[in-house]
Amino acid sequence: MKNNRLIAFLFLLLVSGVPASAQDMLGTTLGNYSGVNSIQLNPSALHNSKPYLDIQLLGLDVFVQNNYLYMKKSDYRFSNFFKSGYQWPTHSEDYGTEERNFYHYLNENHKNAFIQTRINGPGAMLIWGNHAFALTTAVRTVVSGDYIPYEMANFIYLGLNYQPQHNIIYHDNGPIRASGMAWGEIGLTYSNTFYARGFNVLSAGISVKRLLGIGGMYMNVKKLDYNVLNDSTIDVKNLDAEMGLSIPVAYNVNEALTSPIFKGGGFGLDLGITYTRLAHYHQNQYFNSLCAQPYEDYLYRVGVALIDFGGINFRNNATKMRIDNRSAYWENVTSMKFTTIQQFLDTISYKFYGNNTEAFAGDKFTLWLPAALSVQFDYHIQQNWYVNASLIYGFAISRSAITRPAEISVTPRYETSWFEASLPVSLYNWQLPRVGIALRCYGVTIGTDKLGGFFHFSDFTGLDFYMSVKMFFNKGNCRNKGPVHCGNNETKKVKY
Repeated sequence: MKNNRLIAFLFLLLVSGVPASAQDMLGTTLGNYSGVNSIQLNPSALHNSKPYLDIQLLGLDVFVQNNYLYMKKSDYRFSNFFKSGYQWPTHSEDYGTEERNFYHYLNENHKNAFIQTRINGPGAMLIWGNHAFALTTAVRTVVSGDYIPYEMANFIYLGLNYQPQHNIIYHDNGPIRASGMAWGEIGLTYSNTFYARGFNVLSAGISVKRLLGIGGMYMNVKKLDYNVLNDSTIDVKNLDAEMGLSIPVAYNVNEALTSPIFKGGGFGLDLGITYTRLAHYHQNQYFNSLCAQPYEDYLYRVGVALIDFGGINFRNNATKMRIDNRSAYWENVTSMKFTTIQQFLDTISYKFYGNNTEAFAGDKFTLWLPAALSVQFDYHIQQNWYVNASLIYGFAISRSAITRPAEISVTPRYETSWFEASLPVSLYNWQLPRVGIALRCYGVTIGTDKLGGFFHFSDFTGLDFYMSVKMFFNKGNCRNKGPVHCGNNETKKVKY
């Protein structure tokens, strides 16, 4: 990275963040065999499960999506990721001397991005009559950028020498948000069927999660007026912004800081309710063993939930900065060389306040989870055929929050105990249509909500992949003491 682009990146990192999301793992969270995974969308969905016992061994989710950078479909092959020493095609950009792998969109739309990795560790779910319990573990990393002005993204990627944007006063009103966080979580879930009469069933659930923060940072810009005069001068007319930083790096020497491992802690909360319209009249049935619990078929279900409500209070190696409607005139920025993070932060304070300390607003901050409203509708067409419609609507709890993109999906699926196939069709962030596929053989599921990321049908802007490995035991199936196998004809004898 050339020096002038590095300076542009560091400066705009403070005022905007990095423009950089399977986000909801639809193939593992929606079906009647989703079990413990279903609570990612609604904690009351535990009672939707055909298994009475579901044990997860491992889950993985990788998601990347943005609307600024892309790789031409003629240059992209998914298989190239696995070729040793492969050199990706490069191209030159106007007003620069560097070779780049990605192209950028020239439109003036605001830029957004979402990156997520999620590792679901050991977990389990148990249904006992009207009660359902779950224990979950996970390690999650999320980076989000939202409402990033197009010209700001250009300066970050192309550098300050991007002449078409020189000598223009830009007025950017926020919130311009960018944030990222890595954390571990341990969750306990309880769901209860509190009403079951006639054809109607109501269940409510709650998940409480202990959050352990590994690192986090955020930037929120309320207002920014600025002018890039040339490739070495930035005139900031006005800046109203704040940021927080807590990462495992010693800021004065730029060395790894591994103690303590967790830089903060907090709690998360999920709340949900589900209404089920049964296919047959509900009858109270008694059972003397968990496996003898009956499964009640349904016509449709409607669920509503609030998910990922909570945050982490970072106290270790944490810095908070606030710039309150200040101006700064930076000359020769391309000649500046920052050897440590602390030096860069001190320089920011000096440029806007005339000293190295006034911009610092504290040694702790709270970074909020990517909260969302989750709505699900599941319709039983006939026999093993179903269709699901879901809405995930993300919202920011505060200025220091990870923002979650919206997603609307319709997912037809075919499911049995030993095999399931689903075809999620979704609209990501209100504008990007996607088609995915997920396949399950007993407890092994692999899927994607963006099938195009594995082929070169169109320009590459993101990738989505998820998988899950678990084992489960069905209701009303006490005779089968072991797990079924993919293609085992004995599964036809299971009664629901």
